[in-house]
Amino acid sequence: MRRLPVVAIVGRPNVGKSSLFNRLLGKKVAIIDDTPGVTRDRIVQEAEIDGHRVILVDTGGVVEKDAHQFAKETTEQAKRAMEEADVIVFVVDGKEGVNPLDLEVAKILRKWKKPVILAVNKIDEPFMEDRVYEFYQLGFDEVIPISTIHKIGIQTLKEKILEKLPPELRENAKREQEKVEKREKAERLISGEEEEELTSLQETLERGEEYEIEEEEKEPIKVAIVGRPNMGKSTLLNALVGQERAIVSDVPGTTRDAIDTYVKIGDDEFIFIDTAGIRRRGKIKDIEYYSYLRALDAIDRADVVILLIDAEEGPTDRDAKIAGIALEKFKPIVIAVNKIDKLKDQKDWERIHRELDLTFDFIPFAPRVFISAKERKGLDELIKQIKDLYSQYTKKVTTGKFNRVLRELMEIHQPPVYKNKVVKIYYGTQVKTKPPTFLLFSNYPEGIPKSFRRFLENRLREAFGFNKIPIRIVFKKRS
Repeated sequence: MRRLPVVAIVGRPNVGKSSLFNRLLGKKVAIIDDTPGVTRDRIVQEAEIDGHRVILVDTGGVVEKDAHQFAKETTEQAKRAMEEADVIVFVVDGKEGVNPLDLEVAKILRKWKKPVILAVNKIDEPFMEDRVYEFYQLGFDEVIPISTIHKIGIQTLKEKILEKLPPELRENAKREQEKVEKREKAERLISGEEEEELTSLQETLERGEEYEIEEEEKEPIKVAIVGRPNMGKSTLLNALVGQERAIVSDVPGTTRDAIDTYVKIGDDEFIFIDTAGIRRRGKIKDIEYYSYLRALDAIDRADVVILLIDAEEGPTDRDAKIAGIALEKFKPIVIAVNKIDKLKDQKDWERIHRELDLTFDFIPFAPRVFISAKERKGLDELIKQIKDLYSQYTKKVTTGKFNRVLRELMEIHQPPVYKNKVVKIYYGTQVKTKPPTFLLFSNYPEGIPKSFRRFLENRLREAFGFNKIPIRIVFKKRS
């Protein structure tokens, strides 16, 4: 598998690391706040930099030992990000000048001997550029004045990042971005934005020819670990990874951003995304609101969603709503019941099964796994289910086979009449995976009721082996 280059943003707190992270991404992902220590874990996102796909890492930074409750752990996470990076962007505050902590960060960076770009932030006006020179004492050749607020120097920084990458990784980054753009084109086809492509697809189906989905290269399975606060998400992540990747604490809400971790288990590669606990909207305040958005984004990026439930507490309406969010995005879901070591007897087991049946009656196909993250029980079965779900999530059905099954279903059950008109579904094909998406052409797509759509989805899932995941069906009018 081709590896994407890793670009880490480091520095002391409140120099604008998260603002730069968001600027390079082109959207708000990292939580920005004036309170030092807001970013505590590493935040990892794929980003496009001048036509190249990279893994961008934001860190909590190197902080003073008594800066906040998690100061030691935050600094350790920043050091690990430096170790794993291919290029490091070292951010400093141009208004404040060189700080003793800047010297400490520079000392650590020289130890790793990685390519470093020194980004002097908050150089908002041309007359401020003279302040850049004092930062050469930190010992780095590449010093670039930037302003994340006014977008000054950002393009130069992007060019320098790509310049510093090894040629092989730069090529990987370019090819991966091309793959992303192809997936985005498929979504535009489904939405009807690509009119010529849609017409061409219909002509292909009219002729009875095969519509080919481009083969995807093997890549790590992205797995989001979601659930209410204090369900044991970070403990599960660390158990799966085998190292202290997330900061584990009994304080609810310790993980305030979604963080990604790459791990290889046997021959399989995974990226586990740990997230802040999703609370009820009414209880979300200030920084927690942005953590909530990050958790939703983690679900959006994932191939498989682990919904973590506390065995003692049992599932709640909030868990059902989280599952509903994943279902709306057509994400495969595995329900992982954690802390089974606290179940005392058979009555407890019967109780949890009964509660699961009632709470998740709308996703009866979602597999359930019973685990103890703390004692590392049930993790093999969890990984097995993740792999099974991903296999279905990426499965392809040929156009010929799909239309044979579709014709058989139409003979069994026709759509109801719409405004005294007979509704017909002529043909269809799979247009993408992740999720398996089928485009069907009809004379009156607006006349196909939800009940018939559910019938069709259930039968297609059954026919093609999508027994554990939702599938996506889109109807278009036959021109």
